[in-house]
Amino acid sequence: MPNNLDTFNLNEFNSLVEQANESISCDEACMQERERQQLLQQYLDAETNVVNAPEQLITTRKKFITFTQGENGYSEFLDNDLQNKADSIVKIYQSKFDHDVNLILTNIKTFEGFLVNFNNVVDLYKKYKMENDDLEKQLKITTTDTLTNDRKSYYEDEGLGRLRTYYYFFLFIYIIILVIFILAMFLVKTNVKISNRILIILLLISYPFVCLWLFNSIRTIFTRSLDYFPKNVYNHL
Repeated sequence: MPNNLDTFNLNEFNSLVEQANESISCDEACMQERERQQLLQQYLDAETNVVNAPEQLITTRKKFITFTQGENGYSEFLDNDLQNKADSIVKIYQSKFDHDVNLILTNIKTFEGFLVNFNNVVDLYKKYKMENDDLEKQLKITTTDTLTNDRKSYYEDEGLGRLRTYYYFFLFIYIIILVIFILAMFLVKTNVKISNRILIILLLISYPFVCLWLFNSIRTIFTRSLDYFPKNVYNHL
């Protein structure tokens, strides 16, 4: 026991002597360079361990399992490991598949909603188009009737104006003839009694008014009688 203690103390003493010698022989720049070299070597060793670590793990694991469980145990371990990896891969793809299926179902429901809305819009468009076509037809009919009525009114006004001109023209001639006739009845000698002459004059004066009343009455009766006859259906299309 004392020999071991002496050996330990001697080694420790030698190490301290070497460190002291190195401290004396190496200045500050030397110490920094030595520190840099040590850190670089540690860095390179760490990279080597990272690269070789998977292979070392596989090798050491195989040795341990083979030693403890035999070759069959190691084969069973590999089968289980591959099965676990396969299960993990299946879970990943199953999860992705389920996500894609849910996304597709959601898109299908969204598309169905869009399709229903589109069909509703198309039906509404067809309805409005039919209504617009009907309104356009009614507008054309109304416009045509209006133009026809305007033309009828124009021709009727023109005809009435012409008839009114003829009426006043013939009335003027009639009044002149009536005045001449009245003067002749009193200026020319005749055997007709004065009462008969006055009656004739009154009849001649009232004649235009009676004719006008009679004509209006006949026209009113004729117009009303037309309502009892069938009308031309093509005039109402």
